[in-house]
Order: sequence, then C-alpha cells, then structure tokens
Amino acid sequence: MIKNILISYLLFSSINLFSQNSLEKIETPTNVRLGYNSSIIYPGLKAGLEIPIRKKQIEKTKKSGKQKRYFKDRFLTANFGWYHHKTFHDNVYLTAGYTFRRTHNKGFFTELSPEIGYSRTFLGGTTYRVDDNVSIKKGAGYNYALVSFGGGLGYDFSITKSKPIAIYYKLNLLTMFPYNSTIYLRPTMELGIIYKPSKFLMFKPKTKHITKDNFQK
Repeated sequence: MIKNILISYLLFSSINLFSQNSLEKIETPTNVRLGYNSSIIYPGLKAGLEIPIRKKQIEKTKKSGKQKRYFKDRFLTANFGWYHHKTFHDNVYLTAGYTFRRTHNKGFFTELSPEIGYSRTFLGGTTYRVDDNVSIKKGAGYNYALVSFGGGLGYDFSITKSKPIAIYYKLNLLTMFPYNSTIYLRPTMELGIIYKPSKFLMFKPKTKHITKDNFQK
C-alpha cells in the first residue's frame, strides 16, 4: 500500500514540477490613480493611491511547450471620490480598501476591490431650519458609513510598451447606511488612468517568482 502511494506521488511529480524562488522584498513605488467617476449619469471624480503589499510572477510551460506568464498583485488603497447629482446632493467620500489584480503578459488585467469608508452628502436644494424662526441652513447634508465593492478591467502599458501608465474601466456599488433606517445603494462607474512613477512613497512588498512546468506522460 505504502509502495503504491509512493509510486503515485513520483508519477504526479514528474507531470507537474514546481520551483519557487525564496521570498524577496523588492522596493516598489506607490501607484497614483485618477479617473472620471460617474454615478449613473451624474459626473464626478475619483483619485487614489495603490500601495503594493504582495507581488507574484507566475510562469507556466504547457504540454505543448508554449509558455504563459501572468502577474498577481495585491494593493492597499486609499481613495477620494465625488459625484454631483443635480437637485439631489453632492456626495464626497473617503475609502480604504484592498485590490486584487491579475495581469496577463500581453498587458490586459482584471481586478476586484472591496472598500470601506465614510460618506458626506451635501443637499442640492435650499434647506431651511425651523425652530423659533425660519432660517436657511448652509451645508446641510448627512453622514454615512460606506461599503463599496468594485470590479474592473484595463490595459497596462508598462508590461508591453515600458510606459509607466495603465488605463482602466471599473464598476462599483456603493452601500451607504443608515439611510432612513435602511441602506442606500448607488452604482458608480470609473474610467481613468493609473500612473506608475519610478520613485514615489516606496514600499517593500513580498515578491515571489513561481515557475510551473507541465510535461507529457
């Protein structure tokens, strides 16, 4: 029984051989993100920072001999967002989050980003305070806790053209609460660029280089 297990293990190992370099910490700059931020049809802006915390470069050799390479990046993010909903409100919000990004060797990437933060709305119409007298209330609005989840795709020119920029398109769902004792859902759309400076707020993310070779039986 033990002999059969050992033989099966050796056969499996001969089909899929992995080699992984030791964990490294390579100094890497923080990315800067800037985009047009629209809530349905209402315009706005969004800006943020992407702090690198983990990087993986994975290379695979298929049975056909064709090589495939892709990258997995993890970022801590800090973001400022705003949109203007005419006659309703302006919404300003700050979030912190975590971005999962996977980039193909041809430059295309996908990403997912959960975020939490704080939202402040400013009412669009004239607001009156009624007590002993009636007066106009300036800066009227509401404070909310905010949870956001987004997914996007883009193209990274630093992979194929050695240019320090990437373009992206992203959809987000903002969840603000408490809103009239319930929650308020607001979809937003981003279209923008990610700038990758050579030196800016340097960090040392955990970096791995993984290779995987698949051989014919």
